[in-house]
Amino acid sequence: MKTKKFMKRIIPFSMLAAGLILSSCGNTNDTTDSEEAGNSGDVTLDYMIWNASGKDGMDAIARAFEEENPGIKVNVQVTPWDQYWPKLEAAALGGSMPDLFVMHSQEVAKYTEGDVLLPLNDYIEEADIDMSKYPEDISEIYLTEEDEQLAIPRDYDTIGLWYNKEIFDEAGIDYPDETWTWDTLLDTALELTDEKNEIYGMLAPVNNQEGYYSFLYQNDGYVLNDDKTESGFRDPNTVEGMQWYVDLSLDHGVSPTAAQFADNDRMVYFQSGRAAMGTFGSYQASTFVRNEYTAEHIDVAPLPKGKTNATIYNGTGNSIAADTDHPEEALQFLGFLSSEEGQRIMGEHGTTMPSHEDARDAYLDAYPQYNLEPVLIDQLDDAVIKPYSDKTKMWSDVENDIILSVFSGERTMEEAADDMVTGVENVLSTE
Repeated sequence: MKTKKFMKRIIPFSMLAAGLILSSCGNTNDTTDSEEAGNSGDVTLDYMIWNASGKDGMDAIARAFEEENPGIKVNVQVTPWDQYWPKLEAAALGGSMPDLFVMHSQEVAKYTEGDVLLPLNDYIEEADIDMSKYPEDISEIYLTEEDEQLAIPRDYDTIGLWYNKEIFDEAGIDYPDETWTWDTLLDTALELTDEKNEIYGMLAPVNNQEGYYSFLYQNDGYVLNDDKTESGFRDPNTVEGMQWYVDLSLDHGVSPTAAQFADNDRMVYFQSGRAAMGTFGSYQASTFVRNEYTAEHIDVAPLPKGKTNATIYNGTGNSIAADTDHPEEALQFLGFLSSEEGQRIMGEHGTTMPSHEDARDAYLDAYPQYNLEPVLIDQLDDAVIKPYSDKTKMWSDVENDIILSVFSGERTMEEAADDMVTGVENVLSTE
């Protein structure tokens, strides 16, 4: 069940709403301020991102934009993920948000009320931005129920089966390809698991986006129903798919257990040559290429097929603060960020996969050592947007706590399913 989505209007939490009222009262002359700043000298825009490895690419976009727009400077700020959202929320409360920033599907619901984000519909029309150039599902994440676009897609990612060529070569086994099924994956993982040398055939950590979510959809299951009112763990296919994934460690022993992953992150296993295969997001290419071992010894293939083909995909967007002192300049930079030229610069630097369809080849060319095209392009036909709702963080925490009890062997997924449904749907009912 693919879940096509819209962003539902919500009543924001009271503190954010109160802060937005205050901040909106203090910024009644944004256009005037912007014009005055432009007349008096350079305007500096702050653009906040969370990925330090992507700063070079975003700096390159900023410099290219500055060359075309004398008088406007762009300051790219990096705030790590764990600090990014508390900082942005505090800035919203205090009326001091950066002019532009990267928005995420998991967080955007908090910012759909109270005039926090600058509505972009008029600009998109005036600038003649062709939204059909971006994945529709990603655009819809940042679209309100009233069809107001609050972000323009920046990038997207899919999940692939990354594998260690050295381990496969030593065993004389052909590399994974688009013909693989779950049976092929398990049989190969069993053959490549080497207990004596502590090498695992497959990594199956407690990770939803890069781990078990894709397997649930491949088994004709789902995580949330279309209107975000029910948990997919009501469906036996979801339960079955989850148990199959868990059994890779608990029953078949081809993956480290949850306890072992607590001691050593999945990246440690993969980058030290102690795992033959693992499912990772396409955005991990920049991580793998900077590691001497994985830069040389790994590659990627599409995910194996279950009852059907499926891969989770997600994407970020670029938003503008509604209370920016420089709305015209911010819109100019947003337009450049979203253009084929700006997106191509981002792709050439290997920052992330551009959402703009005419710039995607630049990212593929940035990583010639990895076979990314079948994963990032061909898999789009079977891609399922990462499940989200207004309270994604809350119900995903419930989901994670219950699934941990299954990974630990305390109970089966079938035994835990009722608790999962109750816990997740209790959260959904409050939206």
